[in-house]
Amino acid sequence: MSGKDWSTTELSVLYDVFYECGTRLGGEYVSLAYAAEDAGDAEAVEFWNRQRRALRDERDAVDSHDREAIVTTMERWDNILELLRHARSTTRSVEAA
Repeated sequence: MSGKDWSTTELSVLYDVFYECGTRLGGEYVSLAYAAEDAGDAEAVEFWNRQRRALRDERDAVDSHDREAIVTTMERWDNILELLRHARSTTRSVEAA
């Protein structure tokens, strides 16, 4: 989503996209918490659950009429999601070797 021009997107549509971006990142946090639970790592489970709660709070704090805040937050969340996915694929590659 990086680099997309959101300046002409209707705010209600933009907010829906924003909300979905948070849902995708939140889903990744849930997946990481489950993986940590499967590994028996209670500390990591709590860490990912805290991340999920912080994401929820952050999403709730963004004003649905503040285009700049919506776009800035979406871009940051997309970057975090990309980093997490790359880290996971790297970890899987190392484990397979």
